[in-house]
Amino acid sequence: MESLYRKYRPSTFSDLSGQEHVKTTLRNQITSGSVAHAYLLTGPRGVGKTTVARLIAKAVNCKAIVDGEPCNACSACLEIISGSALDVFEIDAASQTKVEETRENIIESVRFSPNRMKHKVYIIDEVHMLSTSSFNALLKTLEEPPPYAIFVLATTEIHKVPATIISRCQRFDFKRLSVAAIVERLKGIVAKEGIAVDEDVLAEIARHADGGLRDAESVLGQVLALDEKHITLDIASLVLPATNAAMVDEFVRSLESNDAATALRLVVEGLERGVDLPHFVEDVVSTLRDKMLLDVKSSGRAVATIDLLLEARRQMKTTKIVQLPLEIAIIKACGGVAIVSPVVVKPFVVPPVSQTTNYPHTHNPTPTPTITLTHVPTTTIPPEQIPEPISVALGDVPVLDLEDVKRRWPEVFQQIKSCNATLPMVIQTGELSAVNGDLIEMSFAYGVYVDAINSDKNRKLLEQVFARVLGRPVHVKAKHVKKEVEQVVETLIDAFGGAVV
Repeated sequence: MESLYRKYRPSTFSDLSGQEHVKTTLRNQITSGSVAHAYLLTGPRGVGKTTVARLIAKAVNCKAIVDGEPCNACSACLEIISGSALDVFEIDAASQTKVEETRENIIESVRFSPNRMKHKVYIIDEVHMLSTSSFNALLKTLEEPPPYAIFVLATTEIHKVPATIISRCQRFDFKRLSVAAIVERLKGIVAKEGIAVDEDVLAEIARHADGGLRDAESVLGQVLALDEKHITLDIASLVLPATNAAMVDEFVRSLESNDAATALRLVVEGLERGVDLPHFVEDVVSTLRDKMLLDVKSSGRAVATIDLLLEARRQMKTTKIVQLPLEIAIIKACGGVAIVSPVVVKPFVVPPVSQTTNYPHTHNPTPTPTITLTHVPTTTIPPEQIPEPISVALGDVPVLDLEDVKRRWPEVFQQIKSCNATLPMVIQTGELSAVNGDLIEMSFAYGVYVDAINSDKNRKLLEQVFARVLGRPVHVKAKHVKKEVEQVVETLIDAFGGAVV
């Protein structure tokens, strides 16, 4: 079965979606007879560069040109369409990089006049892949081309093309297509195929195509292969990436309202539906970017959130729990607390410390401040379940040790869980590592978790709960413990010099 992007490849400039600046200029040149001897087409993949190169080949050789458009009916057009034209050369530079091949395919053949057509056309795709010696060989021909030769060079990486080559070509920069332009093109294709496809399906395909029409047409081909007479979004989800605009919009709204619980729920639901999380993050970043550009004066929050999401996207490549970097980013973006309805946690009352108390500590105990949370769990804690303030004679309190704290840890964990939806997920990734006087240390393998625990809101909440359970004021500190592999690498660097690259 022929792919849609081949079956519906534009046959005239007017059929081409987007790229108005390219189409208008080329048609005017062809109509006036002022065609350049070399063109350089650059831009992202799948936006029409190779198609335009073939249209140029047809237009400059067409025997019945009308308003700069090829007729697609004369012998020259038909030969080029069928791929049998002896005077049109399509060269894939990715597979023919050597100077010998360039000399044989271009430099030697260009010396001979066309066989049957007015112009010999050389289309060199991915021209940036040519070797330096091949570029040097091509340069001489571009400097002094025969009047009948036309070169059309196409590339996705213009920065790899030598400036000497660029300066001898007329350059056209192709743009990514808008979602609206892609949807319009896909509508025309499904109409010709005689299949009803809901517009939200086409919009979803266009959004995932990232401005590339060829990619969009390839995905549409997979959707049409489902062999349904009427394709809805539910049906199309069998082959479409399992993210959609509605999910992205709800996620962005939850971040804007500091509703981390909803954002985390969306991540969990998305994973259950098979969402590609990295792609989902890219969609969210794209949406936030649009918002940022619409209102530059108040874009600070969007910028900070984008930074967090981009860092999470990078970490997804190396972590075993793919959603964890995104979950941490959500917690940070929402201020470190992921709870959803108002509740006030009673303050822990610290009794005055006697000057004669022999209570050992590494830090001077200070009264734990009152913590008033402006967000709450979905179920409010009943007043009778909140412990009363504890009054303790500090002289009678035994010295804390690690085993004591570990023994009371389940109770601490449950109290945290009752008033915070996401902090338990963070602390579960670490461990209680040391107790020094009134300082409780927690160790984590990743710096993002250390930052989350040491943030004022989370640290104070932990100290509050620890104090209730242990009956005494404490301090909490998270620290980063490097993995064994990292320690080995650092040891080797210290021993032999060098750096991690």
